[in-house]
Amino acid sequence: MPRYFDDALPHVGSSELKPMVKAWGGDYKMRKEECIAYLRAALKDPQKVQATLAGLQPWERNALALIKRMGGIIHSDVLTLGVMASGKHPKRQVNRYRQDFTGNLFRHGLVFATNASHSEYFGGSYYGHDGIAYCDDRILAQVGFPEYQIFDLKSESLSGEIHFRRLSAMTLDVMGMLQTFENMGGVKLTQNGTLRVNDEAKMRKALHWHEDGINIDGFLFPNPGQAWLEAFSFSNLLKKSNDGQLTLVESPTKFAERPPGEQVRLLMEGLMRSKSWWEISDIRTYLDSSGSARQQGRLALTLALSALPLNPDGFYSLKKFELALFQRIGSGFSLGSISSYPSFYRNETPAEQERQITEWHAKIRSEWVRQEVPWLVGAFTTWLYFLGLVELVVSESKLVGFRLTDIGHATFHPELDTASASGVQTPSSSQPAWVVQPNFDIIAFMDRVSAIQLAFLERCAERSQTQKHTAHYQLTRESIYRGLESGLTLDELVDTLQTGSQNELSQNVLVELREWAALRERILLRHKANLLEFSSPQALKTGLEQGLKGTIVAERFLLLPAASLASGWTEINYAETLPPNLSLTETGRIDWKPGKHRDLVTAAQLDRWAEPTEDDSWQLTSESIGKALKPGRKLSELLSLLQHRVSPTGTIRKYELPPPSIPALLELALRSWAGTNYPITLQNVILIQCPNEKIYRAVISSPLMKSLLKGHQAPDLLFADPAQIETLRQRLNWLGWKVSEPMSEPQIYADFDDYAD
Repeated sequence: MPRYFDDALPHVGSSELKPMVKAWGGDYKMRKEECIAYLRAALKDPQKVQATLAGLQPWERNALALIKRMGGIIHSDVLTLGVMASGKHPKRQVNRYRQDFTGNLFRHGLVFATNASHSEYFGGSYYGHDGIAYCDDRILAQVGFPEYQIFDLKSESLSGEIHFRRLSAMTLDVMGMLQTFENMGGVKLTQNGTLRVNDEAKMRKALHWHEDGINIDGFLFPNPGQAWLEAFSFSNLLKKSNDGQLTLVESPTKFAERPPGEQVRLLMEGLMRSKSWWEISDIRTYLDSSGSARQQGRLALTLALSALPLNPDGFYSLKKFELALFQRIGSGFSLGSISSYPSFYRNETPAEQERQITEWHAKIRSEWVRQEVPWLVGAFTTWLYFLGLVELVVSESKLVGFRLTDIGHATFHPELDTASASGVQTPSSSQPAWVVQPNFDIIAFMDRVSAIQLAFLERCAERSQTQKHTAHYQLTRESIYRGLESGLTLDELVDTLQTGSQNELSQNVLVELREWAALRERILLRHKANLLEFSSPQALKTGLEQGLKGTIVAERFLLLPAASLASGWTEINYAETLPPNLSLTETGRIDWKPGKHRDLVTAAQLDRWAEPTEDDSWQLTSESIGKALKPGRKLSELLSLLQHRVSPTGTIRKYELPPPSIPALLELALRSWAGTNYPITLQNVILIQCPNEKIYRAVISSPLMKSLLKGHQAPDLLFADPAQIETLRQRLNWLGWKVSEPMSEPQIYADFDDYAD
């Protein structure tokens, strides 16, 4: 749906409309209704739009180009930093404040706020729209590419090891992630917008990721699941279903058909908008909790890379590049809190003011080196390198320089019209893309295989390892079944394998593929089915005798026809979240909740973690937890199951919070059985009771008595060290206090009168 200004114009005050009309060539003396009619007509006239754009200053046209690049809508802070990073902006009058570019564009009738009720406001979070502006699509249609003030940087010869990443390697990783999303049927997010633990574990296992991230040619890419989940989401490659499940909008094969340059730009623009992902693993010193500063920083970085001299072969020093970027945006950008520009008093001399400015500049430079430079290094070694946009020079384990790759030049300079070629050589069809060996192994050559072929391999084979020049796969019965389930026919699968290898497949491979396909034909997979469960085969037989119709499945179940269930039956929809139908005691006993309906899934899940009892319950024990953890399961799986499936017991009074699903003591026991160490010390003490409150307060506050006590408990109990009991008795006698004789056996007294209802 296009964005137009027409509906927002009536919400703008007359005093703001008049400058807009003047900027668009109209009469400043028009009344409000005439101003609105004039602007609506002008926006519909392409020639009037063109004439208005021609009369703008270069930085204003550049700002509109940046808004167009961000999809027509932009946060005012992001626009400000983007204009500063491009180097095309008017000279700043006052250094202590960030310049208001959005307000100037509004006064010219070029942007409005997203809140139609208050279209003239942008700053901060005023009126709840958080300073977000948009531009009319009819204006953006005539806006060209952004322009940049080219950095005064010289390419140079840098010593060190050069790292580069093939575009096919990036494509392989992306195809693997997209195929994993499809195989998993999508993922769900937590309330914080992060991947659920189980989904993240499945992705790591399927993609062979380590827990701390992935290693790409020696560079750590932390938390890749969250990074690319957000990249796919902001690139509109994922959609959310009614139950909150994120699924692919298009298949991996469809995405592979896009030109390489389009794939890279789409993923880069999506990842730039990520708010919860960080380029570096150690984020303790950063304060960007909302993620907006990272969005601004990534935009500024991509604009700075566009502002490099057009030298396809030259490497640039990272130190000189970050200094040039700091000189453009350092006074107005920080991932944390930036030091304020100094305020001057009237009696201060120009020399004193200059000294304060120098000290302020040195301070923000020091903060930049400590905070922003490590983040910049992280950006170069994660998404910029992952996407194949840069080659890196590393010396003594430190990043010292970089240069743009061919795909990098095409991505950062679309105005050069190189997007069609993308600087990427199309794999030659005269050479085989892979070799299919008789043992079902496939060796794919990274310099020959295409994106569509990689999508096919990820769809129909299991990847075992990836090297710089080759990727290794294996055909298995499960992978072939998955490929056939996705819509491929056996003939299409065999033809694609043969075309890629350009050799006839081994006879044993063809025979096995046909047998696997035939085996699949004997298996009927029902995505939607109505099953009735009976307590015994005899009960099922009785139901059939009473007129029930259907197919018997596994003795106790009846598969009903497609028609809906008759009334009187309890229905459980396994496509939805199962209800909490369990109760859990502090001793680890799990029972079916009285009055709650049982399902067919829970018993199998609990059998993994607990020991079944004779009375149709389960018991969690140290042995059952240890046995469950051996195959590689994690305790978090059990905790998540119990949190969602156990319902609170007892009556919850009004305004009371429900008790936790897992008793606190039991949860500590489960974690202890799983390997967490909770040290506890037992000590022998002698209990002393002081009925007199003055005596109790005097003793616990006395340095003389403190060394003889182990502790105290209000309102009247003291804990004495048995080894010093005689010394304590002497002190008490010295004080003249009467000490009763010790009892022959320990006893505990409690008075509950004060707690009676």
